[in-house]
Amino acid sequence: MNIISVGVNHKTAPIEIRERISLTETQNKEFISGLISGGLAHEAMVVSTCNRTELYVVPAMEEVTGEYLKEYIISFKDARCEVRPEHFFGRFYCGTARHLFEVSSAIDSLILGEGQILGQVKNAYRIAAETQAAGILLTRLCHTAFSVAKKVKTKTKIMEGAVSVSYAAVELAQKIFSNLSVKKILLIGAGETGELAAKHMFQKNARNIVITNRTQSKAETLGEELGTNKVLPFESFRDHLHEFDIIITAVSTKEYILTEAEMHQSMMKRKLKPVIILDLGLPRNVDPNIGKLQNMFLKDIDALKHIIDKNLERRRAELPKVKAIIDEELVAFAQWINTLKVRPTIVDLQSKFIEIKEKELERYRYKVSEEELQRMEHLTDRILKKILHHPIKMLKAPIDTADSIPSRVNLVRNIFDLEEPNQSY
Repeated sequence: MNIISVGVNHKTAPIEIRERISLTETQNKEFISGLISGGLAHEAMVVSTCNRTELYVVPAMEEVTGEYLKEYIISFKDARCEVRPEHFFGRFYCGTARHLFEVSSAIDSLILGEGQILGQVKNAYRIAAETQAAGILLTRLCHTAFSVAKKVKTKTKIMEGAVSVSYAAVELAQKIFSNLSVKKILLIGAGETGELAAKHMFQKNARNIVITNRTQSKAETLGEELGTNKVLPFESFRDHLHEFDIIITAVSTKEYILTEAEMHQSMMKRKLKPVIILDLGLPRNVDPNIGKLQNMFLKDIDALKHIIDKNLERRRAELPKVKAIIDEELVAFAQWINTLKVRPTIVDLQSKFIEIKEKELERYRYKVSEEELQRMEHLTDRILKKILHHPIKMLKAPIDTADSIPSRVNLVRNIFDLEEPNQSY
């Protein structure tokens, strides 16, 4: 009984290889269905994201090894010219479990503590379950991984603190102003960075967001996504600068779109009420001298990256706590696996002694009263429980290596003359 994991991720392969191996949801279902229907696997799941495509497989035959699965997915994707087996990692047994626990708890992510991966693992499990490819092993493995991720999130700070420029900007604004719902915000630029910043603001309860962009239709589209129709023409947004408590700039420009003179005039109109300017542009969108104005808080990408670096440092400091949680859950999972392996022997052992008991009691069924027979049955049940206690305890006891399980099982089966079990795994 084994669980194999092979795959490519940001640590083992460049993006062009990861793109070549990635699976759509339809391909995912087709791939794992082929493994099951082809008699190659008892269970199968694929986690496929932009940063990883990883197979988790309970093989149905000895020939289905990690190397076999690497070749199988390369062939499935018709990628033999571009992708090679050395682009893949490989894990088995507890190594597979540890890897999935690390992936689910976001310590194997490209960005340490990036929580989106848990939802992607849950989606992979959903696909496997819908395809009838998730049996007892993968189900237990995945639910343990979900439990690990929950413990990591609640008991550590590995996911705390902004680690993207747009989110760091929003986090900083919230630290300064506390309640963003009462602040008026101007977003200059509706590209990818600006869009992310606006959505992060929205998640922090900011609702008074006004958008301006050179292409007005793009600003209107983002406004619709956020549920706001507040859009300013790009040519006239400077006339309204004094109205805003927070200004976010994220445009591509060779010249400053906000000058010191403009912001000085704006501050006079505001009667020096504080303003935060978050310059997310590269090159910078805002004249750095603006930061010298009274009650004007200017932060550019370098300042925000300093915040990100500090947050990543704090996240890295949490790694020992995360790994301790994973180690604890891994021991419990391994013990469950071992119990699963010895379960047929325990069932056979109990069945054999129950059969002996019933045969012996049957000999006395018509020689004693019903009341006496019940007392004899109760007594023999207690004796059997005591006799079987030690061999069952020995079978279930924690072990250091998986190799000692067969020796334990064989010992018990030989001593008690048990027939070889018929196992599906």
